[in-house]
Amino acid sequence: AGHPTRIAAPHRHRYAGAWSIRLRGEGFHVDHIHSEGWLSGAIHLIVPEAVEHSEDGWLILGANRALLPDLPPHRRVRPKVGQLVLFPSLMWHGTMPFSGGERMSVAFDVVRPAG
Repeated sequence: AGHPTRIAAPHRHRYAGAWSIRLRGEGFHVDHIHSEGWLSGAIHLIVPEAVEHSEDGWLILGANRALLPDLPPHRRVRPKVGQLVLFPSLMWHGTMPFSGGERMSVAFDVVRPAG
């Protein structure tokens, strides 16, 4: 009770946006937020082999490494093919760089339902 995402289920969802992301070796996303969304999600379609042996290519949640480099992230998520990760759109998030291979994801932002 009282959790900000616990609301009555809407009859339909509205999306603020959806896009695909394709990164190759040394690719990464700087930490950022999505100000137009309520909940954000990413599903991983291709992940580099390095994710199995290190944190290369992992999703970082709850950190802004540029502004607060000493503050550890809330969570680190090892991407897996077919895995959907959901998080609040206003949560800082980014990815770790990886040395080789490819990382492909589809991401989206859901608008907060009225009511």
